Amino acid sequence: MEKISIQMLGGFILRSQDQTIDLVGYLGKQTASFLAYLCLNHNILVTKEKLIEMFWEDSKNPLNAMKFTVHRLRKCLEELPVSEAGSWILTQRGGYSFNCANLSLDIDALNIPLDVSSLNEEQTEALMQQYPGEFLPGLDQSWIYTYREQFWQLYLQRVQTAAQTLADQQRTQQAENILLKALQQDQYQDQLNYLYLKILLDQKKYARAIQHYEKISGSFYKEFGMEFQGQSQSLVYFVKANNEEKELTPVDYLAELESASEPAAFYCERPVFAKLVQNKRLEASRNQEPAVLVIVSLKVTDAKLSTQDSGDQLNRIIRSGLRANDVYTRFSKTQFGILMNVRQKEDTALVMDRLARRFYKKIPSSRCRLNYEYERLKEKSRQG
Repeated sequence: MEKISIQMLGGFILRSQDQTIDLVGYLGKQTASFLAYLCLNHNILVTKEKLIEMFWEDSKNPLNAMKFTVHRLRKCLEELPVSEAGSWILTQRGGYSFNCANLSLDIDALNIPLDVSSLNEEQTEALMQQYPGEFLPGLDQSWIYTYREQFWQLYLQRVQTAAQTLADQQRTQQAENILLKALQQDQYQDQLNYLYLKILLDQKKYARAIQHYEKISGSFYKEFGMEFQGQSQSLVYFVKANNEEKELTPVDYLAELESASEPAAFYCERPVFAKLVQNKRLEASRNQEPAVLVIVSLKVTDAKLSTQDSGDQLNRIIRSGLRANDVYTRFSKTQFGILMNVRQKEDTALVMDRLARRFYKKIPSSRCRLNYEYERLKEKSRQG
């Protein structure tokens, strides 16, 4: 029987013997998205109600729209130079299903537990090729974004687990290769950069670690106009941890601080954040750069989008995108507080607009909205 493979990472591509077909180009975005959803649930009945909810919720005549899409999809599949392709879409009581014998989906590999106990070179190479790009690139239907993040996180977990295992086995070159390959998908991914730098520093490859960090940091600043933050900036602490310990004097410690990059943005719990805000207010009259309190709120407008997941995404954007010396906390699932020093109060809007643009690259503004308010901290007036 003819083997059929469908790629959904880095493209939506059907392969069969000598045939390679770009399904988005062949079917068009709407029909390709419909087929992709059925493929994702292959051999499972997807009800008409669920399909209408996913694709035609705002349609005046959703049943007709769905029937037309199914008819067009079947016709296109019948014209493929692949045997029995026209019978892949089955009409079942209450809905439709995608049934293709001998089907292989690339995304299924991400759900197979990674056996690190027998991680050989062949498996390592296969892992490096497992994520050629994001889930269904070029398609922007709302349901896709949740799966896109889900598959990326699954891949991240596999890469981190494999890289750490290889490093523990002293197979550091393979560990570095896996991490560098994954960083091609998102060069600013903090967890990957953190682990890559840690592996280099554990080998005392200080120059390479610093070179990598400075390259990423410089690129990030050029793109977003702010410093690259997160765990990776603790490079300076890793370097010092790998050096010989010595007794410190106040002069020595201050000299280290002057030579090091500024500390990373600091996350703290709400009580600590409140204390820092109070301290900033007391220092307001003596501080040349005003301290500004920002309250960031996220409103999810797409009912299909998880509020928790959206808030977590915003948390990652804030954590990796804040500038040096900034402090932030999370008040709730969808609200954050940020404390920052700026030269002028108006500079706050520049910083927040950059964060918003980065967030909307992950979740479009059609699905949720970011709002922020900010106020310059002033010293409380004393009662006479």
